[in-house]
Amino acid sequence: MFTHLRIKIQAYNNSVEVSTDYPQRKYQIIDIPPDADIETVKSTYKNGILEIVFKKKTKLKRNNKRRK
Repeated sequence: MFTHLRIKIQAYNNSVEVSTDYPQRKYQIIDIPPDADIETVKSTYKNGILEIVFKKKTKLKRNNKRRK
């Protein structure tokens, strides 16, 4: 039986790799948007559907005030 315990997910800067070795070795590399924060990756596997979710990267706000 195919379960979430047999699925491996590796997130990289611009892609995510989904792989399994059950019943045979398979993998897929999927491009992700550049604003995806790979540190926040979460996945769920339910009813045969794998869902992978990333949060957006937060942009640092610049302080536009001039120093005197």
